[in-house]
Amino acid sequence: MSSITREDPLAPKPLNLAVIGGGFAGLALTIGLLPYPNIKTTIYESAPAFAEIGVGVAFGPNAVRAMGMISPGILDGFKKHLTGNDAGYPDLKDVWASFRYGMNWTEEGEGEEKKRKYGDLITHLRGTRGALGSMLEEAGINTRSCIHRARFLNELVKLIPEGTAKFGKRLVDFEELGEGGVKLKFADGEIVVADAVVGCDGIKSTTRDIMFGKEGKSVKPNFTGEYAYRALVPVDIAVETLGDELAKNCQLYVGHQGYIMSYPVEHGKFINIAACRKKGDFEWDHENWIIPSTTEDMVKDFEGWGRNIIELISRFETKDKWGFYDMSHEEKYYRGRICLIGDSAHASTPHIGAGAGMAFEDAYILSNLLGTSKDARVWEKAFKCFDEIRRQRTQNIIKASKKAGMANSFQGEGIGSDMDRLRLDIKARYRWVWDFDLEASLVEAKMMLLNL
Repeated sequence: MSSITREDPLAPKPLNLAVIGGGFAGLALTIGLLPYPNIKTTIYESAPAFAEIGVGVAFGPNAVRAMGMISPGILDGFKKHLTGNDAGYPDLKDVWASFRYGMNWTEEGEGEEKKRKYGDLITHLRGTRGALGSMLEEAGINTRSCIHRARFLNELVKLIPEGTAKFGKRLVDFEELGEGGVKLKFADGEIVVADAVVGCDGIKSTTRDIMFGKEGKSVKPNFTGEYAYRALVPVDIAVETLGDELAKNCQLYVGHQGYIMSYPVEHGKFINIAACRKKGDFEWDHENWIIPSTTEDMVKDFEGWGRNIIELISRFETKDKWGFYDMSHEEKYYRGRICLIGDSAHASTPHIGAGAGMAFEDAYILSNLLGTSKDARVWEKAFKCFDEIRRQRTQNIIKASKKAGMANSFQGEGIGSDMDRLRLDIKARYRWVWDFDLEASLVEAKMMLLNL
């Protein structure tokens, strides 16, 4: 005898949230909302499958802590693939990066000449201490936590329930409805109505363009005057070129108009390298943000740098040049029932290794604000609180990253190539990022929501 299950007409209907984009931000937010059965989240991804471009990415202690606060499953997946400094160098376990001279030059100052030699150590930047440092140590995570983007994305995808994501869904327009909710239109002709929308579609966000365009505003990514050659190099080639210690532990070589960063990923099988250049008023006059280049261009760009670094760059299998853009602006991150998080709201340059981590901080704050709201009418207020709590910190990250890129290229205001001042700047620039109290920030946001 079959049984018939009928829905309770008095049971509250779930709140429908449309998440545009299936990158780190969209997946982390969706995972953060899983404990709330009153919310039905759907990810709309324009690509035919989840995918990440790029190679290695670093996360600071603050971001790693945010992962675990959203879901232990995120942290477990991260730990599977994270790579820190090589275990054969225990004194470097808590080192985020070893800053070194990238070239030889003579520095004049105070009546004497100072010889700077390529490869010599400027300073070890060591990780955070206190409760956050203890948390990392207990979890078996090094201060330097690097991971291959695609590997980490795959771990996040495993936490997403089947049927949550829809692919090939390119957003073309949306309209806020007078009776509440948002009507979304996709390129394939489908129309969907959701209670609210969160744009997680990255620095080239369509959600952002539509949101601001409806107000006659244009908030676009800014080219920062910088670019980089990026590649994964097999560890044996890196060791052959740089030596064991320099290849297997994170190094940042500073120099005039640029810097080179290298660190291990894939459990030490590969070394991720980014060779960054900043050339005054250089303009990126290309439609694409990633363009083909040549070995000759790369070598010429780093003429005068250390011999073996030049040799390693010349052995890059990929020859692409990446333009650097960010999202420095003063606009709010929400309008009505539309909200932006992650790179769609505040993409940053990579100079302090904090941009990607902001997506997890965002997801923690917003998932908790939305999850504890029983009525979709409260979500607009939740977006307002999210904006007021997150906008200043994330825009400050963008500014700090710009300053770090300038300092690493000997163009920092009041710093130049003065090594004593550069050491002080290096030690100060990361602490406020890493030691941020995310839980206190959430408490502040919730109190703000209660008082609206």
